[in-house]
Amino acid sequence: MSPDGLNSEADGELLYLGVDGGGTNTRAALLDRSGRLRGEGRAEAANFLRVGLAAAVSNIKHAVGEACRSAGIEPQQIAAAIIGLAGVGNPKLRREMSDALAATLDIRKITVETDARVALAGATDLQPGVVIIAGTGSIAYGVNQRREYARAGGWGPAMGDEGSGYYIGRRALEAVVSAYDRRSQPTSMTEAVCRHFSVSAPPELPPVIYQSPTKVMREVAALAKIVVETAREGDLAARSILTEAAAELARAVVAVIERLGLQDQTFRVAYVGGVFEAGELIITPMSEAIKIVAPSAFVAPPLNPPVIGAARLALASHIEKEEMVR
Repeated sequence: MSPDGLNSEADGELLYLGVDGGGTNTRAALLDRSGRLRGEGRAEAANFLRVGLAAAVSNIKHAVGEACRSAGIEPQQIAAAIIGLAGVGNPKLRREMSDALAATLDIRKITVETDARVALAGATDLQPGVVIIAGTGSIAYGVNQRREYARAGGWGPAMGDEGSGYYIGRRALEAVVSAYDRRSQPTSMTEAVCRHFSVSAPPELPPVIYQSPTKVMREVAALAKIVVETAREGDLAARSILTEAAAELARAVVAVIERLGLQDQTFRVAYVGGVFEAGELIITPMSEAIKIVAPSAFVAPPLNPPVIGAARLALASHIEKEEMVR
């Protein structure tokens, strides 16, 4: 059964699949030709850089199967599929994932796209605009009227991710140890950060942080919530961190705007990711910085989630190919 309680109209009906394979879970959605949601599925993470290729493909297959059962169709009735994943900006990794999915899913047309591409498609509903994603990492991605795409950021924690949850968490750690050294003023983040890592004082932090840098990355990113809480309580160090994070996110958006020539256009800058749970502490200064360059841009939540963006891309690409054949 579909989400609205209807079965597919006929055995030959074609649907369009979108998949958003994230680091936490995988979502699949099926749309019909009119854009109506017909089925949904969910599974565990499909970020193959973290869980491995085999696990990622297995989880994608599970989510797709669940969506097909929800819609009352077989995978052969999927006319086109867009699979959005992190890490596939690398051509070699994209080919590996594409080949693995083609060998596993009984779907006639599968295209692997980056997670940023499907997030943008959902956020602006395929219209010109920019999406700024700030979760554990960060990236800005946009498209203009000529269907030219540009990105800024997304380089990972060693080379970038400015304004991300990891960036904010790392800055919180810096503020805590700096205050302990008396290189800066005391901060109320100290007690909360130590409690987060189950230590009693800042000198006990290094063994926890450095014993497994990759594993602790999410724990550092989780400190962003502590920064937001203490900023709302008036802590100056925490407020400064969020202001600087907002400036970094705005800088990424502006880079995309300028590359795409959108400065004089009216368009949506959609924000996605846990960092924006900080609300106006991040959104207001970011918006103000963006509007200096693009006065008619408006910062707003995404119109649709990435999984719907992926399905909308699949539908649009299929219709476009039909029109080219005619």
